[in-house]
Amino acid sequence: MEPDLDTLAKRVRFVRKEKKLTQAQLGEMIGADPSVIGNLERRNGKSSSYTEALAKALGVNLSWLISGSGDKQIENENAHDIEHNNDKTNDYVIVGGTTDYPLVNVPYKDLKASCGGGYVNLEHPEQKGMIAFTVEFLRENDLPIDGNGLLLMHACGDSMGYTIPHGTLMLVNTNEKEYDNFISNKIYVFNADGESICKRAFKNLDGTVTLVSDNADKVRYPDQIVNKDKFYDFSMEARVRYTFSKL
Repeated sequence: MEPDLDTLAKRVRFVRKEKKLTQAQLGEMIGADPSVIGNLERRNGKSSSYTEALAKALGVNLSWLISGSGDKQIENENAHDIEHNNDKTNDYVIVGGTTDYPLVNVPYKDLKASCGGGYVNLEHPEQKGMIAFTVEFLRENDLPIDGNGLLLMHACGDSMGYTIPHGTLMLVNTNEKEYDNFISNKIYVFNADGESICKRAFKNLDGTVTLVSDNADKVRYPDQIVNKDKFYDFSMEARVRYTFSKL
């Protein structure tokens, strides 16, 4: 082990500088305040509760980061899966262009949300693959840069009109599913009596919620007004944050 890398702090600083990351950038990548990285490096810390997250963010071997022994570099699993499709996943896609950070894998499951009357998913849906996103893409779209809570699923049906056509792949955030924090005029995935549906939701002054289909045919897809108690029966599951529409 090199004598100047004899503490966790020195190893973190060495790799951070090597990857041209600021303390603030590294802190954001692990979901911590920038002061966490600054304090670790300044105090020459020998341990941290963020060690595992730091190893992942920096793309180094965890055992090396902890002890300084063994191989520093690990094979980039994301790149390996992208270049060499294996039996467990379908083809990889990278979203977000080039990046200097490790890619963030988001599971792509055999799940559907109906833009219509509802869709019953399997209790344990098959994972069809992973799609890799760049940290820059996730940050730009105000999404968790570690991918925590993100999921890819399909829309089916035509009640959302041109906004989300049938077959659209949707990136959803399962962290955004609380009534008190949901944002009016955004699109969410709900579970209604065991069926998955996708609707635009509006919070009204009287406490009710209006579920709206973007399809202009209101005879087939009328707006639905539900009170707060009934709204809980819908079991908000995720907010739709990005769509990849078929052309």
